[in-house]
Amino acid sequence: MFDSHFHVTDPRLITHKDVIDSQLTGVEIGADFESLPAIFEFSATHEHVYCTAGVHPAYADMYSANDMENFVAEHLNFKKFVAIGECGLDYHRPDLPARERQVEVFVHQIHLADRYKKPLVVHSRDSWEDTAEVLFAHKSKLKNGVLIHCMSYTAEQAEYLLNHLNGIDVYFAFGGHITYKQKAFLHDTLRTIPLNRILIETDAPYLAPTPKRSEVNLPQYIRYTAEVMAKILNKTVAEIETLTANNAYRFFKIKAAQ
Repeated sequence: MFDSHFHVTDPRLITHKDVIDSQLTGVEIGADFESLPAIFEFSATHEHVYCTAGVHPAYADMYSANDMENFVAEHLNFKKFVAIGECGLDYHRPDLPARERQVEVFVHQIHLADRYKKPLVVHSRDSWEDTAEVLFAHKSKLKNGVLIHCMSYTAEQAEYLLNHLNGIDVYFAFGGHITYKQKAFLHDTLRTIPLNRILIETDAPYLAPTPKRSEVNLPQYIRYTAEVMAKILNKTVAEIETLTANNAYRFFKIKAAQ
C-alpha cells in the first residue's frame, strides 16, 4: 500500500524493529529544516521511499527563506524528491508561532513549489478559513497540484475548495483519524471527494488508527485505515490499495513500482 505521508526518520520509529523490517512504500515527509538531510538520505537508501522538503507551521519561527531555497535548488535533480511540504497553517495550540508568521512561511513555500515545479503538500489544522484564503489568493502558483494532508474538514468545505480551485489538481489524504468516532463526519467528506483525488496515509508516528490509537503509529497500521475507507466507499481493501496508490503516483509524478 502506498503511504502518502509518514515520518519514519522520527526517533520513535527509525530504530523500531517493525519499521526496519517492513517493506516501506511511500513518502517520507519533511517537516523541519534540520531533518531534511536525514530524510533525503533515508529515501536514497530505500528503493520505494520518496521524500519532500518542507517546514511545518510549528517551526515557522525558525524558517529561513534563503536556506530553504538553497536546499531545494541543490537537491532539485535528486530523483526521489517529489514535493514541497508539509507546509501550511496550524492554529490548534496557543503556543504555536504567530498566525501572521505561519502565513508568511506558507506563502514562501507555495512560491517555491511553483518556481521549482513541484506539487505542494499542505498541513491545515483548525485553520480552514485562512488556509482556503491563502490557497485561493495564490491559485496561479498551484498548477503543479495540491495535496491536503490529513484532511480534517467537512464535505461542504471539501466541495468549496474543489470549486474555488477549479483547474487545479487538488487531492485529499486520509489517515487514522477517519477511524475515530468523533471524526465520523469525515465519512461524508470522503464520499464527497472524487475517487481519483483520494490518497491514504499514516502520518506515522502520529494519529494511530483505532484500535491502535493509544500507541505510536507504525506504517503497518495503514491497513486499519484502509479497512474503514473501504467500508465507507463500499469497496474492497484491495480496491482501496490500488485506487490510492495510482492516485499517489499521479500526484507525486512517480512511475508505479514494478
